[in-house]
Amino acid sequence: MDLSLVEIKDKLIPQLKILWGIDDFKIVRAEHKDKSWVLTVEYQESEKGPAGIAQYFKTKTSGLIVDAETGKINTLID
Repeated sequence: MDLSLVEIKDKLIPQLKILWGIDDFKIVRAEHKDKSWVLTVEYQESEKGPAGIAQYFKTKTSGLIVDAETGKINTLID
């Protein structure tokens, strides 16, 4: 049985923590296809300024293809 989008988001939290070091993200687009979810995820990435002192956050967007039954990421689309 396929997981709902809410269940998929819960399954993504630990995976994205390992991959990108984030645990706060927003799913901005989702499409359910044959046994997979195609997702567009938006998150904040920390970067240091040119002098290395100031820190700012940059919004990044990435695509994911996630298995609908297990919630595991199959493909990253940048």
